[in-house]
Amino acid sequence: MTRYVLTGTTGRLGSRILRSVLEKGLIPPTDLVISSSNPARVPPVARRHGVEIRRGSYTDPASMKSAFSGADVLFLMSHPDPGVQRVQFHKNAIETARAVGVDTVIYSSMMLGGETGLDSVIGIQQGHIHTMRYLAQSGIDHVIVRQGIYAEAWGHYVGFDPRTVRQGDPRPAEWVVPQDIAIAWTALDELGEGNAAVLADYRNHLGQTLRLTGPKATRISEIARVVEARTGRTVNLRFAGRHPFYEGLANGEGEVVDPLLGQLLGRPPKGIEEMPDELFG
Repeated sequence: MTRYVLTGTTGRLGSRILRSVLEKGLIPPTDLVISSSNPARVPPVARRHGVEIRRGSYTDPASMKSAFSGADVLFLMSHPDPGVQRVQFHKNAIETARAVGVDTVIYSSMMLGGETGLDSVIGIQQGHIHTMRYLAQSGIDHVIVRQGIYAEAWGHYVGFDPRTVRQGDPRPAEWVVPQDIAIAWTALDELGEGNAAVLADYRNHLGQTLRLTGPKATRISEIARVVEARTGRTVNLRFAGRHPFYEGLANGEGEVVDPLLGQLLGRPPKGIEEMPDELFG
């Protein structure tokens, strides 16, 4: 029997991973433990399946020790803090896992930084880079899963509030961004499925860095055309200003496409252009 402890299950991705694991029967519920800083917010699907829930917070090493105890595998969802504090939280979690006898850490990283994820000028990627390097040097068995940029978060990257995309609105939508970046947008539900499959079969991925992405890199200008076609609303897209985040993306940091997600799903994954009703309906 292998015992798994999952973190991050109250978040957008972590909740989908948990749901996919349980609803597909990939891992017996009795082999799962959820570590959460707010157990009351753990999705109800966990309680319906009788999964054990423990309090464990990255900011409280004692609680992590208790939460991780008895586990063989830790799924380490990255902490949402974008700064250097995130790295220390991750190190604390990895060392706590090692101390209580966890054999393997599966770390949730991000599909920025190009081919390897280690060459980035984007600030939010730096914590992932430090964590991935720490794991590589730690000697503990590990798998790194680089998550594709959420298609559902497209508005954040174009500087636009998706809630204001309304069908039939006569006013043009005004988008102003530094550059016409391209990203391999990835559907959250499919990321949940893909990660669940990796978790259930982690032994075949030990020592690997996995890349889960949508089917193609789509530019902001292409998203604008999809919005126009789906809503009938004109999008006025202008490029102005400079920002290191967009400069990194303009250099291709988010454009890498990998077939692995489709292989894990057993079907072609969806990108922005395959989700018009879900994203712009």
